[in-house]
Amino acid sequence: MTRLPPPDFRAGLRALAKAVPLGAAVGVLLKAVGMVPQLAGAIVVSVVFSAVMWGGFETLGPWLALRGDDVRSPGAVARRTLLRTLLVFTGLVALSIVLIRIVTGFNLASNAPVVFLSFLIGLCITGLMSAFRMTASLAEAAQERAKAEVRRLTLEAENARKTQELEEARALQLSMLPAAAPDVPGFVLAFGMRTATEVGGDYYDWRIGADGELKLAVGDATGHGARAGLVVVAAKTLFQTGGAGGALDVEMRRVSDGVRSLRLSRMNMALALATLAPGRARISAGGMPPVLHYRAADGSVAEIPMHAPPAGQLARAAYREEEVALAPGDRLLFFTDGLPELQSEAGELFGYDRVHDAFRRAAPSDAQAVVDALFAAADAFRGTRPPDDDLTLVAVAVA
Repeated sequence: MTRLPPPDFRAGLRALAKAVPLGAAVGVLLKAVGMVPQLAGAIVVSVVFSAVMWGGFETLGPWLALRGDDVRSPGAVARRTLLRTLLVFTGLVALSIVLIRIVTGFNLASNAPVVFLSFLIGLCITGLMSAFRMTASLAEAAQERAKAEVRRLTLEAENARKTQELEEARALQLSMLPAAAPDVPGFVLAFGMRTATEVGGDYYDWRIGADGELKLAVGDATGHGARAGLVVVAAKTLFQTGGAGGALDVEMRRVSDGVRSLRLSRMNMALALATLAPGRARISAGGMPPVLHYRAADGSVAEIPMHAPPAGQLARAAYREEEVALAPGDRLLFFTDGLPELQSEAGELFGYDRVHDAFRRAAPSDAQAVVDALFAAADAFRGTRPPDDDLTLVAVAVA
């Protein structure tokens, strides 16, 4: 039900101050032209009609005004406004007659000319005020519709701009990723990324070092948007220009110093670096979830935790390198925190236990099947809830 606007008593009082002298002047005029024999009666009747009709219409004006947000058809709006105007007019005429009778004790029947002329004056005032109010309301409604249309167009333009920027940022993010998995003897790799609604800072990459070893990078920059993209660009550049055969903890410090040199407040990058060679993997990381190692010999899954800060967070961060023995059939899983921190429709976290279980079940399959199985488990868990963060997976199968 539509709530009626409150009456405008200030406007009514201003109209009343104008109506009283106008009514008195009309009463004097009626006596001067000989239309009314009694001056006092002519003045009282004219003043009452003028004051009640003018003041009443100004006071109740908000109730009669058109609303800019009225969604009904113009015909329905016009009928509603006409009905309300007639109701107000009838009520004010009745009030005027009652007041005249109470104040003067006039026999209205014997003073019909005065009452009729005063009624005509009130009717003219009503018509003028109604027309003025209608014109003002129409103008105000047109202005409101114009403003609403400007706001709508501005919002559409802003949304289009943001959508374009989002697509450009997403394209930049994806352009940082390798076009294909590496083809190296002894290993089969599969990569996968699911981007959130906002462009995040997930990143994965690979290169073949001068020593022939396969080097991997998996990272997650803090935040979203252009700042996260800048950190990813810096990390990719630092990774691709790294030396050959060096210790990974030294490489982590080099990347960390490079990210920190950007001087972006509260921006850093969780990062895992790995070097794969026959029979072993060397890993160093900071701020990343633990790498999971599936041992084909007994079907167990072990964590390779790296307790160190993200790259770029601290000036003298200490990193360490961990070496893992690999056997045929083993699997490694690198993932960003978008997987364990994924939420269901009820707000429950996917958690590390589910990551372990899903990886253990899928690990006997090939690398791509491992990535697909984990994405399927994540999708089934979150249901219709959109992801809040990017989700990146890198599976390594030892041939």
